Amino acid sequence: MLLIVDMDGTIRKPLSGAQYFEHPEDQTLIEGAHQVIQAFQKQGQIVGVTNQGGVAAGHKSLQECIQEQQYTLALVPELEEIFFCPDFRGQKCFRVTRSGVHNHSKTQWSGQFRKPGPGMLKLVMRLYQQKPEECLYVGDRPEDRTAAQRAGVSFYWAKDWIEQSTD
Repeated sequence: MLLIVDMDGTIRKPLSGAQYFEHPEDQTLIEGAHQVIQAFQKQGQIVGVTNQGGVAAGHKSLQECIQEQQYTLALVPELEEIFFCPDFRGQKCFRVTRSGVHNHSKTQWSGQFRKPGPGMLKLVMRLYQQKPEECLYVGDRPEDRTAAQRAGVSFYWAKDWIEQSTD
């Protein structure tokens, strides 16, 4: 089983209380999220996906966004890696691992990476050699649900997932 989790609003939020992360370390985990991830780790691998339009909007640089994902990987060691789309047209996708950054923009899903497009989810499934029925996607926004539907992946709302798993 492959668990794909949205990052902002599902796993993490700004520590400062601001709308967006003010710097890479300005993040804290959402209550209950880490415990759920730790419990799920016994069932399979866990990968993060996130839209990062703040790069295209000029709120942060691509390098700051990469550092943000690297910091999250340190906070949540159960995450294998994080994929992110930094542009509004969904043409770019980067994969951040503990050992580096990989550009996956030149794939068949270029133009579909930004959620609600299914590109990031399809790329993750291809790289992990998983079929849609072997995956679960957890998110907190309607575009997360739409991306899951378009990729043929089961979807869970973050709040329900955390509440059900921490009861």
